[in-house]
This record gives sequence, C-alpha cells and structure tokens, in this order.
Amino acid sequence: MPPNFKRFLPIVLIAVAFLFIAPTLFKKHTSGPSTSTRATQTIDAMNLIDKGEQGYRAAQGRFTSHLADLLPLRKQLAGDLAIGVSVQLDASTNGQSFLAQVASDVLSLVRSRSGDKVIAQSCLILKSGSGVTCPPPAK
Repeated sequence: MPPNFKRFLPIVLIAVAFLFIAPTLFKKHTSGPSTSTRATQTIDAMNLIDKGEQGYRAAQGRFTSHLADLLPLRKQLAGDLAIGVSVQLDASTNGQSFLAQVASDVLSLVRSRSGDKVIAQSCLILKSGSGVTCPPPAK
C-alpha cells in the first residue's frame, strides 16, 4: 500500500461508518399507529359490527354469527379489521340475540344485544396511554 493511503485509511473508515451506521442509530423507530388510533379503530369496529348486525337482522329477521355476512353491509369494517383487531361473534340459536367481542392490543370491548336492546356491554383498557378511553354505553 502506498504510504499516503495508510495515512487516510482511518479517516475513510470513519466516513464509511458515519454514512452507513450512524443513520440507523439515529432513525426514529415507529411501530405503526399510535395507541389512541388503535383504540379508536377498535371502537369503530365494534360500532360497525353492531350496526351491521342490526342491518342484517332488519333484512333477514335474525342476527348472524358469521362476520363474513356483515362485510357487504359495512365495507369500512374491512379496514378496521386489517389493523389486527380480533373479533369473536356468536348468535343465539333462534338468531334474536348476539354477542360480539372486539379486541386489539390496547382495548377489549364486549357487547351483547337482544332484539333492539343492548343487554350487556363492557370495556377493558389493556394498554394505558394517551387518548385510550372506553366508549360511552351504546343505546
């Protein structure tokens, strides 16, 4: 190696490290939507499922236990489900009542309806953070 190159080798190595390693150290890491956004989307999903069930009952005369039956009625529901919301849905054997649980990593909601009346509703905050609150009771 030429003697001039040996003198500049440490400077070249520092410059390469600065160009390729430093940006990864100072990069702000984000893990997706904020906790308040995920909580809002969880609440929206529960409201869309509830409205979808009511619309399905108005059209078919009974509630459904299949989430796929609600997607054509509430197209916005697919977007809320895409964020990783878990949904469990069950209808009674006569189809006149249903139970829905919607949960994300920040919030878990349960709602049960018999006919037009909400008979049970609960909310559990799984991860406290800015803007995570339980929704007001449904009508």
